[in-house]
Amino acid sequence: MKLERRNGTGEPASPAPEETPSSGSGEKKPVIVYILVLFTVALLLMIWSLFSHQRSNTEAIGRLQGSVSAMQEVQELQERVITLQEALDDAQAEADLQTRRATETQELYDRLLRQTDALYYLYALQQQYLLRDFEGCRETIRTMEDGDMVKLLPDGGGAVDVTSPALRYRELKEAVEALGG
Repeated sequence: MKLERRNGTGEPASPAPEETPSSGSGEKKPVIVYILVLFTVALLLMIWSLFSHQRSNTEAIGRLQGSVSAMQEVQELQERVITLQEALDDAQAEADLQTRRATETQELYDRLLRQTDALYYLYALQQQYLLRDFEGCRETIRTMEDGDMVKLLPDGGGAVDVTSPALRYRELKEAVEALGG
């Protein structure tokens, strides 16, 4: 039996609450702490994973930017190579044109030089004929014919009252042959 306590009035005091172990109250505290620790650890792991992925993504983006920069440099170099190749082709075409012009000029120079030689020999033939050096005339005629100089003598196109060099050569040749060649 329980002892009742009486308060000063003589009435029995309300019974003291029995201290019964609360069902699970003490057990719930460690479980909540355990769940809270697990949740914190999971949250920290997620944050660590996020930063780890962020760092690897940043590194990957850095490598990609480096690759993009390298590709842009390669593209710029290729464009420069194409531009230089076009400039080289233009320069080569210009050089070929200049070479052709130089060749044509050299050929013209050689032809004019040979024509000058032919006119010189015609002049020499006229002088020899005037000096009545018919043997020298024959030698000059032979030299002109062997050197194909006769076809280089201009034939017409000069003044109306002037005999062309080609006609003058034929006249001199016929005159020398007529004298006994």
